[in-house]
Amino acid sequence: MIYRLLKRQAQTHADKVAVVGERRALTYRGLLAEVDSAAALLQGFGFEAEAPVLIGIPPSPEFYIAFFAACAVGATAIPVLPSGKIPQQIAKLKPVLALGDRAFLERAASACGGLRGTIVCDEKNGLRIPAAGRPFARRRSIRGERVVAVSSSGTTGEPTVTLQSAELLLQRAELKAAVVGIAPEDVLWSSRPFNNGSSINNHVMVPLVKGCKIVVHEKFERFKAAEAIVRERVTILYTVAFVFELLASIPASIPVDLSSLRLCISGGGPLSKSVYDRFYARFGIGIRQRYGATQIIPAFTYNLAGVPGAVGQLSGPFPAAVLDERGRELGPEEMGEVVFDVSKFAPRWKKWFKENPHRRGKYIYTGDLGQIDAAGNLYIVGRKSALIKVGGNRVEPAEVENTLRAHPKVVEALAFPLRAGEADEAVGAIVVRAPGLTPAELQSWCAERLDGYKCPRKILFRQSLPRNPHGKVVPAVFRSADSFPRVGGEGDA
Repeated sequence: MIYRLLKRQAQTHADKVAVVGERRALTYRGLLAEVDSAAALLQGFGFEAEAPVLIGIPPSPEFYIAFFAACAVGATAIPVLPSGKIPQQIAKLKPVLALGDRAFLERAASACGGLRGTIVCDEKNGLRIPAAGRPFARRRSIRGERVVAVSSSGTTGEPTVTLQSAELLLQRAELKAAVVGIAPEDVLWSSRPFNNGSSINNHVMVPLVKGCKIVVHEKFERFKAAEAIVRERVTILYTVAFVFELLASIPASIPVDLSSLRLCISGGGPLSKSVYDRFYARFGIGIRQRYGATQIIPAFTYNLAGVPGAVGQLSGPFPAAVLDERGRELGPEEMGEVVFDVSKFAPRWKKWFKENPHRRGKYIYTGDLGQIDAAGNLYIVGRKSALIKVGGNRVEPAEVENTLRAHPKVVEALAFPLRAGEADEAVGAIVVRAPGLTPAELQSWCAERLDGYKCPRKILFRQSLPRNPHGKVVPAVFRSADSFPRVGGEGDA
């Protein structure tokens, strides 16, 4: 299905640029030609349908070639970070082929003993695809076969792998493009690694479905990214909050015209009010948010109304609700767990949730805390996590974090237990702040908005929060202040 769509786009938009990398660009016709060569080579390895193929290639035209070639032959593409170790949950899938640079291929061979072959992809020569002895000929239509495996970030527990079919990938991309309003003339940009479901959907499948252009960088550099957005007249910037923060930090003395952008969307984690305000002040563009997760694919929300801070509305193709611990739907301003109501989904989507391990009854539970306003706008507060017990009272870390993040000078915040398990257990917090925020100001802010026992007894100011390879903070690894060693210029309150 995916290869057939690529072939159709190459016929309809033959000379239109499909993907722009840092060293070269490919038209749809050129992309198809190189995919055919790569697919013929993969076919020569003689592996069966759904054979796992490891792709350790950064965002580049070469990634698209490798990914679409794997889909064309019915293999299961497993995109992973080119650097770092091969995750254990990926190695357990027993890949039979790996594509990447020589350092990656050495790690893959060490972690995955059953590899039948490797294909080198380096910065100088790209994918080393020899001329095929015969042209690629697809043997059958691939619809229900699982053509991609993506790993979760691990923020909800142990990382897991989700297998997705060509049918699901295309249906979800078509829906996303329709909801967001992406057109063939749009130009997208990305530097996010393609090792997760969101990146594959938004920056690989959506451009293919609509026949539009995608500009990709192998890693994010704010000045280079801004230059590319201006040069390529990018219209849609769909990325994580951290990228918006760094773009907003470009000094005002450096002229940057981002007027080509008609839509900015943040996903993959909370977007703080501070980042939203700074980006809007710098470029005059509001940022919309979306919400989804690997374990609840294909469900998602999108802030179609453009309400600042909201991640979407309760209505939509995947109706949502906020429940208390007894499963009762909550009203405005009440905090509970965000769920998706499968009973209200269109029939075409219900089948994907029959075996979902996060389903209980008619609801898919996300593990995230949220609340709604009177208009039905949905706001994510934080992760549902272990409670902090203060003098017999239960404190939800997400409530404290949400209060801290609401301060205009707080960029990020993470709450944790001080003296966990002791009789004098209390709330602590790590805060990444904008210049000028004082300890007294932040303590007063919390005292005005939280019950006394919920207010942080100790606030640690840090320059950043460590993140996992997906760019997300993993709260489970931060149990105390000792997890955050000071660096120059930092302090505590």
